[in-house]
Amino acid sequence: MTDIKINSQSISERWKYAILGGLASLPFTMASYWQSGSEISITPVLFGGLFAGYLAKRRVGENRGVGARAGLIGGLPVLWMLSDMLSAVIEIPNPLWFSVVSVGMVFGITILGFGMSALLGEIGGRIGSWLSTRGGRIYPTRASS
Repeated sequence: MTDIKINSQSISERWKYAILGGLASLPFTMASYWQSGSEISITPVLFGGLFAGYLAKRRVGENRGVGARAGLIGGLPVLWMLSDMLSAVIEIPNPLWFSVVSVGMVFGITILGFGMSALLGEIGGRIGSWLSTRGGRIYPTRASS
């Protein structure tokens, strides 16, 4: 598989750091939902985005979209919440129109959860990028031939 080149850096390099940041926050978001059973804390996504943004800026020299990607990966427990909400809506006996509206609201809440995760991850990524420039020189990896 070939990498798409943008500004002499491959997209896969930024994805690598986004996946690292997302996977770093994923256990904490899962644990927050598992402990409460009804609430999910996406605060760890901020720190995962911070981690991803810091690494991407230090290693690649650019962090465009890394925080949002890390946020989407770290926010995957929203799907767990989706399945729980759908099962609750389906089990409650209601008129058909009410069930349809309820299912629509559940999907809306899921989209909102992913949007908030991406936004919080992007904020963390920008903070991480800023922090990486505060400590000295940036050392991007050299391009291999």
